Amino acid sequence: MKEILSRKEAAKAIGVSPRTILRAIQARQLDAVKIGEGKTCSYMISRSAVSEYIHRRGRK
Repeated sequence: MKEILSRKEAAKAIGVSPRTILRAIQARQLDAVKIGEGKTCSYMISRSAVSEYIHRRGRK
């Protein structure tokens, strides 16, 4: 199992859209590392950060 997820993979794991993941990152509700700048940037999200986010949201 991968320890580092992309925004798309994290969205699929949580059951939300990638846009919701982006909003959570911007609101500092989900820890992520930004790679690059502008519209072409991507995010690396740890599986533990996803688990914490799910727990805080009270899902699954």
